[in-house]
Amino acid sequence: MEPVKKDLILRGQQIYLRPITTEDTELAVRWRNQPSVVVNFLYRKPITRKDHENWLANKVMKGLVHQFIVCRNEDDKPLGSAYLQNFDDESRRAEWGIYLGDEQAYGKGVGTEAGHLLLDYAFNTLGLHKVVSRVLARNTASARMSEKVGSIQEAYLRDEYFLDGQYEDLILFGTFNPSEQIASDKEG
Repeated sequence: MEPVKKDLILRGQQIYLRPITTEDTELAVRWRNQPSVVVNFLYRKPITRKDHENWLANKVMKGLVHQFIVCRNEDDKPLGSAYLQNFDDESRRAEWGIYLGDEQAYGKGVGTEAGHLLLDYAFNTLGLHKVVSRVLARNTASARMSEKVGSIQEAYLRDEYFLDGQYEDLILFGTFNPSEQIASDKEG
């Protein structure tokens, strides 16, 4: 997969997505270490500036991850991040995720709009067939957002991860390219 074009803007009604840059490092590190963000990630170790710089150099700049900063239209304020990763070119699938680092953006439809923009990019620009997400079952806001953007629950995995001293259930969501037929829906 090629890296995201540097001038790409995915614009919605209240937000837009722009490619992450090295200038976002301090903000991204702060967000990823925020307790309100970390609690919903499977990877819980603190992120350092060096970790993030390595992520950018080895994943984002090489096109292995397409990561965006979610910004408010009215004042360009960064609110969070949205990304596609774990691309499988043969199956035309990837995994997606969104997190909001600005807690004032919670409950205002920002995540849902970011999800719509990211999925539109995944299907209509990248030509993916399917995009999946892994959501901790107790993260009801992310599960609701996934359903609002058209994802369907494909699996519920009990005690899938051991995090912070306890087992956590995981929901697997799948979202299919709306312009393509799903194999299981085809007539035999």
